[in-house]
Amino acid sequence: MKNFFLLLILVFCALKITAQEEYLTVKGRIFSEDSLTAIPNVNIVSELSRYGTTTNQEGWFLIKSKSIDTLWVSCVGFDRQRMPVSKDSILDKELIIKLIRSNIMLDSVEIYPWLDYETFKHEIVNMPWRKPFFVPGISKKDDEKMIYKKPVREPPASVISPISLIYNRFNKRERLKRKLDRNRRRFNREMERLGADSLKIPE
Repeated sequence: MKNFFLLLILVFCALKITAQEEYLTVKGRIFSEDSLTAIPNVNIVSELSRYGTTTNQEGWFLIKSKSIDTLWVSCVGFDRQRMPVSKDSILDKELIIKLIRSNIMLDSVEIYPWLDYETFKHEIVNMPWRKPFFVPGISKKDDEKMIYKKPVREPPASVISPISLIYNRFNKRERLKRKLDRNRRRFNREMERLGADSLKIPE
């Protein structure tokens, strides 16, 4: 019985050592092929060991792989690359990977300038109006009523409550509102004097 347990322990130790020897640490650096600059945040995944990592700001990475494995390297803006690795090829060496930039062809766009400010203003003001689209099951029934509802103005202070009248007269918000009204009227008078009615602030 003792010999059986001793044999079982030896078998487990051998399996553990074998499992540890199956993996090796791969160290490498990734560059851009056209400029030889280091690429950060590149995704590296081992196909057999299923480990994954990303490169740091200097392009370095460390990953566990099997003695014979394949690394899948991918990054936004670069072509995906498949890099085979083996124990003999990377023994005491740093793996250098060069990625090729992806070529993405965009459709041509023609840009026309507006002739003048008045034409631009006319086109913007006369843009076709589109009714809001309501998604069934998501939009509420009263959404359309709320969109087309006219804004409610604040009612004037009631004569019956003089405290509210005094508060609205002297609180900070009302004083700021009166100041903005005075500045708007002053600005509109100045624009009217200069003949620039289009720059007047609407009342």
